[in-house]
Amino acid sequence: FQAEDGIRDLVRSRGLGDVYKRQVKYGGWKENMSDTELRNYYSAMVYHGLEKSLSYKKRNPNSGWRNAFKISNLLKIASKSGKIGFHDLKSKEVLETFLNLPENTHNERIEKIKKELSTLNSFRSISDHNDGAFEYRLNDYKKGILHNPEEFFYSRYSLREFKDEIVKKEDIQRAVKLAIKTPSVCNRQAWGIYHTSEKEVKDIVLTYQNGNKPFGEHIPNLMIVTTDLKAFFSAEEHYQHWIDGGLLSMSLIYAFHSLGIATCALNWSAKPKNDLELRKYLNIKPNHTIIMVLAIGYPDEENKVCASPKDL
Repeated sequence: FQAEDGIRDLVRSRGLGDVYKRQVKYGGWKENMSDTELRNYYSAMVYHGLEKSLSYKKRNPNSGWRNAFKISNLLKIASKSGKIGFHDLKSKEVLETFLNLPENTHNERIEKIKKELSTLNSFRSISDHNDGAFEYRLNDYKKGILHNPEEFFYSRYSLREFKDEIVKKEDIQRAVKLAIKTPSVCNRQAWGIYHTSEKEVKDIVLTYQNGNKPFGEHIPNLMIVTTDLKAFFSAEEHYQHWIDGGLLSMSLIYAFHSLGIATCALNWSAKPKNDLELRKYLNIKPNHTIIMVLAIGYPDEENKVCASPKDL
């Protein structure tokens, strides 16, 4: 998440190859676990498999070991590299939760993994006491019930004219924090969110985005939603970044709506030429695929919106 105080770094000249070359070059299919970003996506996928084993009320005591050994090997690579990521740390904590299960106390495989873990260094604790799986009661689910969900969902419209006021940094960050609760394939969270309120940067983005006339020049805040190609490892996942990025985009829209902030989804089904041209000016990571652009702003007291009838 690139917030306002670092947004000037977004403007940068950068030449890139075509989309196909980017997929081949940056996709996770090579499974290079020395790459910290790629390894962390893979670690998230592996320890999520271990989490699933831990989450069943009646779990198979023989399940999870394959992922446990995978995590152990990934941790050795991480320790050797000296570049420890968030999911490296979480995978270690989930693994320790698994190893400490009562049914695993006398398993001969325990000692082998614990011996390997004892040689690791540079791993700090980030435990939130919810490692692996935890109890979640019906009353916990009920906290999310809206008393009038129709009022929330039916009150949301795309807005193209906003109050002449920059959206506060804390409001942007709060919406992002809410939105990243979005589910993603194997909990890989392969998202990149770029944000700006600077006119120079907004003008560059909107030059290459079709459909923002005549309101684009008055958009207070602009966000680019992307997904990271490094997070997807098999040919069968060549479309998954669009799905995960679309899920996050919708969550962002509703998160802003819940805070009383209006949005308008700006399509990025752009020609490859536009995508490449935009990347010459913005510091978007080459492994990040642009999913969509989001216009953000506070609504005025009086607004006009498209009726946009839905076929129910």
